[in-house]
Amino acid sequence: MESNSSRVREYLNRFDSLVTGLSEAYKVESIGRHIHVLRPKTAAGSGIQTSGQKDVSLTISALIHGVEIGGLAVLVELLELVTRGAVRLEVPLGISLGNLPAAHQGVRFVERDLNRSFGRVQAMMAEEKRADELEKLFTRTEYLLDIHQVKLQIDRPFWIFPYTKMGYQFARAVAPDVSVITHWGRGFSDDGQCSDEWVNRQGGAGVTIELGQNGFAAEQIERGIRVCLEAITFVSNRLSGRPVTASMPQSVAPLYTWGEIIPYPPTGKPVLNPGWHNFKTVNAGDVVGSFNGVDIKASVTGPVLFPKYPDLRPDGTYGDKPPAAELIRVLREISESELPSS
Repeated sequence: MESNSSRVREYLNRFDSLVTGLSEAYKVESIGRHIHVLRPKTAAGSGIQTSGQKDVSLTISALIHGVEIGGLAVLVELLELVTRGAVRLEVPLGISLGNLPAAHQGVRFVERDLNRSFGRVQAMMAEEKRADELEKLFTRTEYLLDIHQVKLQIDRPFWIFPYTKMGYQFARAVAPDVSVITHWGRGFSDDGQCSDEWVNRQGGAGVTIELGQNGFAAEQIERGIRVCLEAITFVSNRLSGRPVTASMPQSVAPLYTWGEIIPYPPTGKPVLNPGWHNFKTVNAGDVVGSFNGVDIKASVTGPVLFPKYPDLRPDGTYGDKPPAAELIRVLREISESELPSS
């Protein structure tokens, strides 16, 4: 933990230093702490023009959850490339870091999940106040790329976001080899809006990529940088009228939606069987856990996602933190023809 804490401080210092240095080559608008917009300086006064009513073409966000530190490294290394001139921005680029207090403490959040805190009427808790600050940028954003990581073991990155045609095309063009998990009809969580959902409701296109398990894994950082570069290219090409799908392969990674969401019971504490991890397959009828001595079974077959072992102590017992909204999710593979038409 101490090693990660030191690296978090190092990356945050580099982030601040790089943003300050970029003011010579770009117009830097500071919206809040670690929330900025970089605008190209040209003879005409700006680069490629944004479309519609959004004046920030692309925002790349990281560290919405304090333990998902890989995205912080990705964003800093991207700024290094911009500083060196290896990447030249043609469109206004928003950059933001989410939950800094949680990152310093090495926890997912301090008072409330920041990624369930957007669009709330009252901002009483720290994360709700931070969501209000981020909304000032996200509301102005046409495309949002939010970089996340997961808690448990996983062998692949994946996209996950509420479906919009614009967002789906964006994700498929940026990383067609990465599986897409999308959903529609209701939000991801009843606890509140996520960042991508907020952007969608403001008329933009928000997508989230989960790079892998929490940490500073070199392969995840490298993949994250490539995704950012492809996102910048996609948005620049789209706004300039250049082709945006020229590099699309003949086949793309699988597309999923929810097959089943197994909730926590309203009272008591269920026990999820050990060994579940992201994208491990469960078969219909398999026992995934138990509650008061009664088996909890999956009703569909598919890969599992976000299995919850809340407040699990090293000795295998549970602490006193409140449970999550659901125990486990099961995915169902679908075709594009099953996506909403609007």
